[in-house]
Amino acid sequence: MNDELELLNRFKSIVLRKGRAGLEEARKEILSSKYIKGPVLSATKYFARVTLRDGLPVFPALVSLSCEAVGGKTEKTTSIAAALVLIAGAADIHDDIIDKSARKYSKKTIFGKFGGDVALLAGDALLILGSTFLFRECEKLPKEQRNTILGLMPEALFEISNAEAMETGLMKNLETTPQEYLKIIRLKSVVPELHCKIGAILGNGKKRDVEILGNYGRTFGIVSLIREEFIDLIEYQELVGRLQNECAPLPILYALQNPKIRKEISSTIENEKLNEDNMFKMVDAVLETKEVQELKSIMNSLIEREIMQLKYVKSNILRNELSLILRAVGAET
Repeated sequence: MNDELELLNRFKSIVLRKGRAGLEEARKEILSSKYIKGPVLSATKYFARVTLRDGLPVFPALVSLSCEAVGGKTEKTTSIAAALVLIAGAADIHDDIIDKSARKYSKKTIFGKFGGDVALLAGDALLILGSTFLFRECEKLPKEQRNTILGLMPEALFEISNAEAMETGLMKNLETTPQEYLKIIRLKSVVPELHCKIGAILGNGKKRDVEILGNYGRTFGIVSLIREEFIDLIEYQELVGRLQNECAPLPILYALQNPKIRKEISSTIENEKLNEDNMFKMVDAVLETKEVQELKSIMNSLIEREIMQLKYVKSNILRNELSLILRAVGAET
């Protein structure tokens, strides 16, 4: 336990050191905007002052680390990382509207505080603000870098949209297979992949380096999203929200493949018998299944395989930091 705590503390230290500048610039961009007005302004300010303030700047850190990993200077990444924060934030707000997520880990979402209509417009505002900011900053880059970065954006955004569309078809469906949901997780993992690729491009990385770091980002996304699935399983309000409005957390989908406890889990969920008293009983049963233990093994294999690919990173310090980040995310499950 002490080793895991130390690992997580080191993870947070790296992410804050590498990503804080990008996050702060994103907040300033929102708060200084002259075009957003009325309730949408209140919502975007809430996003800047509460949502971003309380979050770890993981994605900006990935841009910075990937740039450094290919020998680039991280100062080049700050503004573009900030623009990506706004675009990713827009996608998160729209996701909360679809999922009807009023709170996330005890904090109100934009949807929960301002309602669906304002949240939709606030998400649109961040998307416009982030896209404009990104294009403005890319104009300062050499033509090839600019075109490559801007060329990555449409495919990534459509991949996110496809994931959200697929997810809506799985809502409250206990017949969903783990493989179906893992496909959605893989699609959503395009976000950190995009950040890592852009960081490597800004650092003048070779094509091979960009692909290696992009794969690292995709793996980071898969592992971190699966970690969130475990967190949603053990947080009562999150679990209730998932079962009422979304797809059941991935560990439950895996446990449902076990015929010994499938009937018990299905009965508890479908008859709405879940309360805080019996939640822990169900969670314990889910976590003890061999199927869920196999899921954890898959995560560990993904992490170790990706760490092996980092041997191409010349800097020992950066290679160790990138490895630590993956291990820290995996340790939380």
